[in-house]
Amino acid sequence: MAKIEINTPSVFGFQTEIDVLIQHINRANHLANEHIIAFLNEARTRYSNTLDYSRMGISSKNFINADLAVIYKSEGHHGDRLLIEVTAQDFSKYGCDFVYRISKKGSNDTVAIAKTAMLHFNYDEKRLAAVPDNFEDLFKIV
Repeated sequence: MAKIEINTPSVFGFQTEIDVLIQHINRANHLANEHIIAFLNEARTRYSNTLDYSRMGISSKNFINADLAVIYKSEGHHGDRLLIEVTAQDFSKYGCDFVYRISKKGSNDTVAIAKTAMLHFNYDEKRLAAVPDNFEDLFKIV
């Protein structure tokens, strides 16, 4: 089976922390994959909330997830505090990819590397919409 590869940058534009609660644990006694995906969405939303989309005449709410890839590296457990780093890359006419690194705070063990492709979407017309030419400028790391 072919393995997916995700180009992980050396510098991420944003980071946040999320605690693993008992409700995030599956029958195998580790962090369930559906909660990892929820954590990715939460981290991307927190990141988006720090950006000024309005100055480009668009809204962070007008994006749709086109794909998702997760590479699991180690287990997360109840009580772990996770550091989730996020950055945007691979910009296109319609959006970009968000790349994530989830690690355990303290030990720095990597739990997962992930990528989501987020595309600008016109929900009224039910079709993709081009992002402004300077869209990539929103994500410049200072």
